[in-house]
Amino acid sequence: MEPLNQINCFEINKKIWKIIGLWPADDTWKYHPIFSKILIAVLILLFDALLTLNLCCMTKQLDVIIENTLFYFTAVVVASKVITFLKERDGLIDIFNSLESEMFQLCNDMEVKILKKANSFNIMYWKIVAIVSFTSHVAHFGVPVMLHFIFSVDLELPICSYSFLSKDFIDTYRHLLYLYQCLGIQYLVLVNLNIDTFILGLIIFVIAQLDILDLKLRTLTDHKTDEDNVDDVSEADMLKKLHQCVQHFEEISKFCDQIQRVFSFIIFVQFSMASCIICICLFRFTMPASTSYYIFLATYMSVMILQILVPSWFGSKMMHKSQLLPFAVYSCDWIPRSRRFKSSLRLFVERANVPLCIVGGKMFILSLTTFTSIMNSAYSFFTLLRNIQTR
Repeated sequence: MEPLNQINCFEINKKIWKIIGLWPADDTWKYHPIFSKILIAVLILLFDALLTLNLCCMTKQLDVIIENTLFYFTAVVVASKVITFLKERDGLIDIFNSLESEMFQLCNDMEVKILKKANSFNIMYWKIVAIVSFTSHVAHFGVPVMLHFIFSVDLELPICSYSFLSKDFIDTYRHLLYLYQCLGIQYLVLVNLNIDTFILGLIIFVIAQLDILDLKLRTLTDHKTDEDNVDDVSEADMLKKLHQCVQHFEEISKFCDQIQRVFSFIIFVQFSMASCIICICLFRFTMPASTSYYIFLATYMSVMILQILVPSWFGSKMMHKSQLLPFAVYSCDWIPRSRRFKSSLRLFVERANVPLCIVGGKMFILSLTTFTSIMNSAYSFFTLLRNIQTR
């Protein structure tokens, strides 16, 4: 059977990483490192510095502070992702090498079907998130431009007002500042889209490998023989298959450790900032605003919830799949097997009783339990702010 290229579903991610300067381009473009540094300096470092300066100099009004803080938290999350990608490039290369390792190669049509289904899901999920992200971006930034040029409506800066600049300067360069903020947010969208879907894709790959291992364990003792007892050759063959399954499980466990080592900081920052954003959105709902702004708040908060709900869901699914492996291995015909086979089986069961998981920042497990805790924390902070406001 020809080996299945398991990183094909991430080709679009790698192409976008090259465009936004997070991944080395081909040797044909020798100026890409310079392009990458300029892009990150202008659209991350300068963009975040201006947001920070605006946050320090803005009017001390609660509604204004909240509106500017929403995008600031998002910028902090994206900055953590960019820093991680630049710092952990060797770890990312190791992850790609592991995806194509010999242990993860497929042996039969059923295994190919499982992995192709996972790859198809990853591609479909990327397309859905891309369509939603770009539609939201065009609606938020394109509609005001159309209204400005068609109906002469005043063009307000979409992200923040840059309160540290004079009004004359803003009026003179309003279109350029608007374009810069649009490009900055578009860069943030591309970073979020292609890193979040990549992390989720790796988790989906782990789940697919656990399904393949589950299938191997259930068919561990399948053999063709006319006798009830298994001969020495068949027994040795089954013991070899069991050892291969143990090795496969260890490779999956090591791969989870690789994911955690590279993306633990990103997961921690994203979940922490999402909790803050959800809390702030809830609090902003209690203050006067236009209907369009309420719609924006509801949409933005929903996206933040989904941004942590989806990986939490599949994190829990990964843990559940790994917990099913002991049941899978006991589904084979293990009773008439040799003592050596049973001893190896018991050792595997003891190892598999510890579920595979991904930990964010060495503080919380990526699971639905963590998602519930974060939502509870966001609501608790909201009620605290609400009580302070009413006093």
